[in-house]
Amino acid sequence: MKSLLGIDLPFYSYGILMGIAFILAVFLFKFNSKRNLANKPPLLDIFLIISIFGVIGARINYIILFPQYFDSIGECLAIHKGGLVFYGGFIAAVLALYIYCKIKKYSFAMVADYMVPSLAIGHSLGRVGCLINDCCYGTRTNLIRIYYLKNDPFRFFRHPTQLYEIIYLIILAVVFTFVLRSDWQEKKGNSGLVAVSYVIAYSFFRFLNEFLRADDRGGFYTLFKLSPAQITSIILVICGILFLINRKIMNKKAYSEDKNDGRN
Repeated sequence: MKSLLGIDLPFYSYGILMGIAFILAVFLFKFNSKRNLANKPPLLDIFLIISIFGVIGARINYIILFPQYFDSIGECLAIHKGGLVFYGGFIAAVLALYIYCKIKKYSFAMVADYMVPSLAIGHSLGRVGCLINDCCYGTRTNLIRIYYLKNDPFRFFRHPTQLYEIIYLIILAVVFTFVLRSDWQEKKGNSGLVAVSYVIAYSFFRFLNEFLRADDRGGFYTLFKLSPAQITSIILVICGILFLINRKIMNKKAYSEDKNDGRN
């Protein structure tokens, strides 16, 4: 784009959206954690850790799925040209946050819970970038006639899969914000449940939304023609459900022990 001085400047929508996402994410975390999270880590520390390792993980995942696009180390490092995969960034950010919380002795489960709305809003803005840049697009359709690829001379209408995800993520951010601001979060044994519920809810949606995607899904496909993202979604849903079952058993056991101690 041209500046006021008439000089050509690069305009990177992803970079601008990432900056906005960072600011909104910090604000949401402060807003949601003010009431119940007394012992919280410095905001700048955790958001820098999540942002840095998230981008690194997302880039590495993209390179693994699309090695044919890279011929040099310089191309691998050219993040400003695009090429990030959400699940790679998500897993890397979670691991980095877990290690940080363990070292600094913060409750990882509680911090992860209050990160959920921030993650959802940040992710939704990332999908806005996908919509602007015509990536992560959907299959052809005549049911929803609002979106087509800008470089498509025939202007075939496609499922706006990016928009579907944007709307869903905003809904998740709002819902979990209400949960975190309620008395439910204060109850014993509930820490970590918001984060796990978010992982299950998003992964389930992502698995379904992938069926409408028409862009190159990268890497490999299974016998059932599932994309790498769908395989990851299945794994995360199963792990999340197992966590919830285990948490319910542990809470029931703790309740039974407390009840028996009261009688004694």
